[in-house]
Amino acid sequence: MSTVPASEARSQPKASGGGWRAAVRAPGPAVTRAVLAKDLLLDFRTRDRLGHMAVFALLVVALLSIVVPASRTERLAWSPALLWVVLLFTSLLGLARSFQSETEGGALALLVQAPVDRGWVFLGKAGANAVALIGVELWTGVLFSVFLDVDWSGAWRAALVAGLLGALGLAALGTLLSAMSVAVRFREFLLPVLLFPLVLPVLVLASSITGAALAERPVPALWWGVFALYDWVFVSLGYLVFDYVLED
Repeated sequence: MSTVPASEARSQPKASGGGWRAAVRAPGPAVTRAVLAKDLLLDFRTRDRLGHMAVFALLVVALLSIVVPASRTERLAWSPALLWVVLLFTSLLGLARSFQSETEGGALALLVQAPVDRGWVFLGKAGANAVALIGVELWTGVLFSVFLDVDWSGAWRAALVAGLLGALGLAALGTLLSAMSVAVRFREFLLPVLLFPLVLPVLVLASSITGAALAERPVPALWWGVFALYDWVFVSLGYLVFDYVLED
């Protein structure tokens, strides 16, 4: 008598007669592309998530321009840390709604029953969140130039790479934690409580690299290596455990 491994059994849909039927597993990269395209199309069509994040960033940066020191030197010293704090709080608006369409439309159950390794679903969701965060980062960088007189001309390359790595880390962590808290009653409170301690290395590294770039100092290679390693760990962790997160 043959047995079916638990990992395969979870990914096989039940037949209408009550038994298990053979399911054709969709190729993983195709699933990632489909989820990524679906989320990006939804963002561009509705503009709810991107619009809310853009307006929030605008309001916060405008307020910061009033309270930060008037001296350009002091503003330059404060800008890297303030930039990434603004990006962290702005990202919460988008990450908290990562699974809103699936929850409201009842599609979350379909993701659970999909005959595919759900780690590929995670990569698609995290990729869409990363693209949204990169757009917010570019918008916030423009706002800092307008309101805080930050000059990116000599720092844009290092700042751009730091932004890409920061968006990837935030998206990987935020997508995983958002999936974990989607069925929790106070998920708007739980997500930042879980996210803030884990994302602290991203903020420290990103703000340090951004500050060094703005001051036209060389960025140590160790910082880049640790940053990339941190992202790789959480992307890999999300891929491996997302199956169990959806099941729960």
